[in-house]
Amino acid sequence: MSTVIIEKYVDGIWVEKIQLPAAPLRFLAGLLPDRARHDLRRHGLDVEALLYDASSSSDPHWMDIEEKKVAKRIRISRRD
Repeated sequence: MSTVIIEKYVDGIWVEKIQLPAAPLRFLAGLLPDRARHDLRRHGLDVEALLYDASSSSDPHWMDIEEKKVAKRIRISRRD
């Protein structure tokens, strides 16, 4: 079973990890509006490639975000 792994880093230090089954995420991704899909892609996350493309499953996607005025880096990957 494919799993999507989301890891949060602050100042290069790993602080949190979440693992989710890919099947329900595929369903939820289908409900995303095109605008949200476009914004995620603009920020470095290609949802379709992450959830459907087996060849890209080993390549992590990185997003830089700000949460509560603290810069954070998010690593999203898939393990088959």
